[in-house]
Amino acid sequence: MISRILDNKKKFITALLFLIIVSAGLNAILYFAGFFSISADESGRTLLAYEWINEGYSETPTWLPFHTIVMGFGIKIFPDLFWTPRIIGSLFGVSAFISFIWLTHQLFKDRYITLLSSVVALFFPTRVILSAVPLSESMFLFFIFSGIALFIIWLKSEWDHNLFLSVLVISISTSIRYEGWFFSIALISVLIIVKKLKVKNVSIANFFIIGFISFAFPLYWLLFQANISGNPFQFFQDASRGYENAEGITLFTILKNNYLTRFVHHNIIYLCFPGVVASFYLFFRDSAIRKFLILLLIAFIPLTIMSFTGRGVPTHNIWRVTELWNILLIPFTVFFIKNLQLFEFKYLKHLQKIKIPLLIVLILIYYSFHVYRLMGIDAFTKEELKIGRYVEANLIEVDSEKKILIEVPDWSYINIIVASNKPEMFVRNSDFNPKIKGNEILSKDFKINLDKLSNRDIKYILLKSKELKDKMKDNPFFKEKKYFSEWTVFEL
Repeated sequence: MISRILDNKKKFITALLFLIIVSAGLNAILYFAGFFSISADESGRTLLAYEWINEGYSETPTWLPFHTIVMGFGIKIFPDLFWTPRIIGSLFGVSAFISFIWLTHQLFKDRYITLLSSVVALFFPTRVILSAVPLSESMFLFFIFSGIALFIIWLKSEWDHNLFLSVLVISISTSIRYEGWFFSIALISVLIIVKKLKVKNVSIANFFIIGFISFAFPLYWLLFQANISGNPFQFFQDASRGYENAEGITLFTILKNNYLTRFVHHNIIYLCFPGVVASFYLFFRDSAIRKFLILLLIAFIPLTIMSFTGRGVPTHNIWRVTELWNILLIPFTVFFIKNLQLFEFKYLKHLQKIKIPLLIVLILIYYSFHVYRLMGIDAFTKEELKIGRYVEANLIEVDSEKKILIEVPDWSYINIIVASNKPEMFVRNSDFNPKIKGNEILSKDFKINLDKLSNRDIKYILLKSKELKDKMKDNPFFKEKKYFSEWTVFEL
């Protein structure tokens, strides 16, 4: 059956289109199963986009603006803070899957490798998860995969416009994630190597144009940060400070959280390590693949070195930074499986007796368990969505002049605000960061000050902690309006 698909171009394209449709269906299945996010960042990014489209930045942002701008205009068109980011994220997730297929085919020009790599990537656990959540990763993957595919086309053709398109697309990634800055540097480095080796001719004028396109946004961002905060590297210091406060910079945390460790960890558990063997093999046998691998290494090595200092590392889900490199090993892993006889491993040769599709099926079954495991990260629960929708329908729409005080016991409060679709209706009981306490409007240690509430037009109160709930129940000025499994709504 596979051979019939591979031999017929129309059937081959139809099979790929089917896989693309399935990739969109997987996102829908995840949503119906109640999987909405992997961290509080999804809700934080949504609120930032909502704030930006309505008022502009209120403070110096650490997150790059592309995601904020796209989500902001999306919310402007369809004002649902829960579904709009997920629809946009899914569209970019499917687009990233398409660009991965395109990149794989340009790299190997082998329908067998393209088709099986697409099947493996379709169920690759972290690709599935990142394509469903409204983070910046799916956007970043789309532009990086597309940019590299165009670069490979340029290496194999005479058309310089493919090079400029590649540079332009990768330069967009510099406004999505900071790793894109390293890819721009890597691309120019590879072009210098290509020119020195006289593989391709790149004029000095073209180098200036490429350099300008590549570094236009990073330069703008440094000036923007300097203008707002007085420090062009404010974003870097914010990220480093966040990591240091969350994890602490010790020998243990550096060994645990550096990007090389994270890469190797996922490389092993998601069975990408044969791709490393295949990439070494092909490095010395295919010039286009060699330049592709050099590009990936030049982008990855400085990131890794930086992470060993404990600087510029995210506070959580650190694996997200390196996952692009693991996904790009999938075609090499499939190449390894297809060409086991090329490698001098005595026992691996016997695997040729097993049908390769059966081996792929076993891998996909293994992946399904990992997808299920990752779905267990309930950062945004059905309960929080239910509470937010209740607040929207029964409090905000009924009494739009009054505010809602919300407790900040943990990061779940931010999900409720998002689900309500009206962030401006909420007054936080304390600092937006649950780890920073003080200056609470309602405190378990002090008497309730009704003037504080009335001066802020607060009529409803959302509480999670037992101490504050008990305090409300003992006060005759408040009545319990709605009880949820963790949160309770009180009315003044």
